[in-house]
Amino acid sequence: MSNKLISVIVPVYKVERYLRKCVDSILIQTYENLEVLLVDDGSPDECGIICDDYAKKDSRIKVIHKDNGGLSDARNAGFEASNGEYILFIDSDDYIESDMIEYLYSNLVEANAEISSCGNFDVYESHTVTEFSGGETIVCNGEAFYSYLLRGEKVRGEIWNKLIKRSVVEDIRFPKGRLYEDIYFTADMMKNVQTAVIGTEAKYYYVHRGSSITGKPYRRQLLDIITGYEKAYQVVKNEFPALEEIANCLVLWSRFIVLDKILTQPNYKEISELPEMVLYLKKHRRDIVHNKYFHPRRKISVIILSISVNAYRQIVLLQEKKKSELKE
Repeated sequence: MSNKLISVIVPVYKVERYLRKCVDSILIQTYENLEVLLVDDGSPDECGIICDDYAKKDSRIKVIHKDNGGLSDARNAGFEASNGEYILFIDSDDYIESDMIEYLYSNLVEANAEISSCGNFDVYESHTVTEFSGGETIVCNGEAFYSYLLRGEKVRGEIWNKLIKRSVVEDIRFPKGRLYEDIYFTADMMKNVQTAVIGTEAKYYYVHRGSSITGKPYRRQLLDIITGYEKAYQVVKNEFPALEEIANCLVLWSRFIVLDKILTQPNYKEISELPEMVLYLKKHRRDIVHNKYFHPRRKISVIILSISVNAYRQIVLLQEKKKSELKE
């Protein structure tokens, strides 16, 4: 099995505390035919210097210094400067097992696939949780892979635990300035995937930190998750009609995500998007109750929401408290 060049693209911004662990985990990979593109997205800390120091020590590293443009812009810059036949995106506050790339590549080649995924660990301050771990390997077509991904079963929706053949993403870019950019990118990518392989062994360490994008309080940009899943729904409707019910579930679920974030804020009554979210979910209550992909608790919660926003908010606050306790 000839080892093709793999481009590992790492966007870097305000991760001085985490960066060395991330890069070290890439450089010790058992799969060695790599080019590692560290994209310094105008980071105001010492990240740029750290990147340059690594480039002096390992010829496989290429550093790109650019003005700050956000995660999507940094990933796009890395992709455009890359040369590999296969692409892997890794977030700079995360790290990987020493054999992750070899695992992904071996599965991909053996299955003659365009995309290969692995399981992951969720890393919190005090403990680590294994997600999608085991010895199972599933070879499937693009529609089945997208179904697993949309349902969050055996494979996560983020881009970072997936080795991708360059040809299926050559003309695709991450949407600049958007949150949840992976949803948009994946929707376009899946139209080009014929064969995929899901490896369930956990190889990627996803680090949860309060200062990350997803850990911040409510802001209007969170509406990007709704737009992203609406885009995914249109792709599904046109390309994978058998997946329409799960795609519609996610369009509805994205409103819950936004509403729940709004309701955790002390000034939630002053947030202009609140009435729109509540009205939309009330209007689609029947769709939610009858959609087989919604958990029974979520179906009950939309009924409670229809009766009392305040009662629904108390449920949200209780759930947030439980989540915080689990992460401690």
